[in-house]
Amino acid sequence: MSHVVELMASMAWVLGLGLLAARLMRATGVPDLVLYMLIGLLLGPQALDLVHLPASGAFGQLIVTGGAVFMLYEGGRAIDIGVLRRIWLGTALLATLGVLITGSVVSVAVHYLLGLPWAVAALGGAAIASTDPATIIPLFAQVRVAPRIRQLVIAESAFNDATSAVLTFTVLAIVGGQVPGAAAVGGTFLRMLLTGLTVGIGVGFLVQLLIAEGRRLAFFGLGEEHAVASLFAMLAAYVVAAGLGGSGFMAVFVAGIVRGNGGSFGLHIHLERAASHDSFLALLGTAVRMLIFGVLGANVNLRLIGTVGIAGLGVVAALMFIGRPLTVFACLGLDRGARWSLREMLFTSWVRETGVVPAALASLLLASGAPGADHLAALVFLAVLVTILLQGLTTAAWARRTGVSALEGSAAPISDP
Repeated sequence: MSHVVELMASMAWVLGLGLLAARLMRATGVPDLVLYMLIGLLLGPQALDLVHLPASGAFGQLIVTGGAVFMLYEGGRAIDIGVLRRIWLGTALLATLGVLITGSVVSVAVHYLLGLPWAVAALGGAAIASTDPATIIPLFAQVRVAPRIRQLVIAESAFNDATSAVLTFTVLAIVGGQVPGAAAVGGTFLRMLLTGLTVGIGVGFLVQLLIAEGRRLAFFGLGEEHAVASLFAMLAAYVVAAGLGGSGFMAVFVAGIVRGNGGSFGLHIHLERAASHDSFLALLGTAVRMLIFGVLGANVNLRLIGTVGIAGLGVVAALMFIGRPLTVFACLGLDRGARWSLREMLFTSWVRETGVVPAALASLLLASGAPGADHLAALVFLAVLVTILLQGLTTAAWARRTGVSALEGSAAPISDP
């Protein structure tokens, strides 16, 4: 079988069983991402050996990184600027200080539980520090919570993916001896973030101008090509920002925010065309989720996970039960203006699934030959498995238990002091 046919066969297997998983999800309520990942594990080299899409290969990286780009863009489109203005401080703190807190807790756990050098532990902490929009966004399509909590967690998951990616590449540069001194490290970090932010705003406005209708500034007025314009925005934002040394992930997310809030800037599109555009991207998003989580599942190396063993589970436990709550209470506690309640912080402390971007970063560390990359990849995949399976399956129940669910639950909510 030729390589191209083998790739197409692998995609066919993932999408074919993904369709069955989607039907099973509707019947059982199990999050679809959990089922897609388990399908990938079943079809991968560790089991039936029917799917050959290595995450370290060019096509596998395209699926994983491209999937992350798509989900970040869609996450940006889901952000309401009006709501974001009211919770911007908490979001910013979670996406910056929160990444540092989580990364530090994970680094300490990696060093002491896995016995890896501090440099390798720092790489692991940076790579695993972010939550995942590819998991969070579909999850909130199934779990209804108050709008500001939904916006907070989605915005955090997108911004901290960008921050985590920047931090990982910065630490990798330090480990490789390419960045001397703290000032240079801070400069590299800020340059990547600001470049991504600037490119995202520019690309977002350009695409919005291309597709806007009925306004003086709408100089092009594309019609049915709205969906193509969105695909162009995703690719252009990522490529231009990365080419300028910035964060492609940040650029894509910001472009999505601009694109999704065009009406706020007086750049409107026809409602019927907007609905057609959203419907197309929703269908494409389903296929993207099947592929990226199928690829992740197929790339779970059970032998490597076995090498990190119980100690690896200890690191994931530290991430979930120490790093995340500490991050949420420290960051949202500083956001006095938003008046976050105890139950909101308790709910947010549990929603931190690891997914596409950490897996993509682990794959890039493997491809770059970073020290300890094999152990870190195993740890990331273990975190993906545990957080998606454990937290993904219990988020709806926890939303009801903490009283933040938009649906009435039978359990009594936890009271604020």
